[in-house]
Amino acid sequence: MEAAMTCKRDGKPMYLVEESEKMSDGTRRITLYYKCPVCGYRVEIEQLVINVSNDNIRIKRLIRLK
Repeated sequence: MEAAMTCKRDGKPMYLVEESEKMSDGTRRITLYYKCPVCGYRVEIEQLVINVSNDNIRIKRLIRLK
């Protein structure tokens, strides 16, 4: 079994958070990150930006872990 990600500040286990938001222009941004429940430290893993216009869907993926 894989060990959980631990906080670099206090060594406590972090939990995975998925956050999505809709921008004013209709673009959606989805962010995945680990967050420490004790100190609030966060490590961003991945971000997706989804843009829909006419009959086109454009997905931009940014991976940030390690």
